[in-house]
Amino acid sequence: MFNLAVPGLDSEALMVALKDLIAISNGSACTSSSYAPSHVLKAMGMSDEEANGCVRMSWCHLTPEVDWGAVAARTWGLL
Repeated sequence: MFNLAVPGLDSEALMVALKDLIAISNGSACTSSSYAPSHVLKAMGMSDEEANGCVRMSWCHLTPEVDWGAVAARTWGLL
């Protein structure tokens, strides 16, 4: 799993765009049910805008192969 912050990214739009390709969430795990910026990411020094642009992607050896080209293309299309 990793957390990625992209300036100007609408994390909600990215989650919708990638939901059929990869396990994706926004913010931090402890605030996944809230639309407010993550207090954990804020404590790490991120602004509201930076925290709102964060997504978490997860995969492991048990998940299907990820089409990273499709992930990149859809992500780029939202920027």
